[in-house]
Amino acid sequence: MQEFTAWLTKKGEEDEKTLIDLTQTIALINLLDKGESDFDGVQLSTLHAAKGLEYKHVFLVGIEEGLLPHRESQDPVKIEEERRLMYVGITRAQRSLHVTHCEKRPQGKEWSPCEPSRFIDEMGKDDLRFSGGKGAGAEPDKASSGARLAAMKALLASKA
Repeated sequence: MQEFTAWLTKKGEEDEKTLIDLTQTIALINLLDKGESDFDGVQLSTLHAAKGLEYKHVFLVGIEEGLLPHRESQDPVKIEEERRLMYVGITRAQRSLHVTHCEKRPQGKEWSPCEPSRFIDEMGKDDLRFSGGKGAGAEPDKASSGARLAAMKALLASKA
């Protein structure tokens, strides 16, 4: 373990990368080494590490104001970077995309209300199917869903 830690320290200094950068690189290498064709399981990833990869089914969890976009990324330049990260997540999905958010989260002994991320509204409600909570039961028009998804990807790509 000490050898690995020493290697991380040396590599970080040489490449001018933080520990987070290095672990994301290692996670990406791990994902690529597994090979998509024979792996049939759940893979957890950060949005940064998922760049360039695709998955049959994608679950974006906790897409709420304060998380994505992060509460410390509120100036316009940082919001655009957060929007690009959302785009990365959306475009990783080949067959299905599931986006979740909480209505409330525990903070200590209290529950705090949560707001869905503004990026969900930017996706357009016509393409979304809601389950549970507010808005449940809305069904998208299946005939035009493919065209709407393409339009949404084009819109997000123009902002990226």
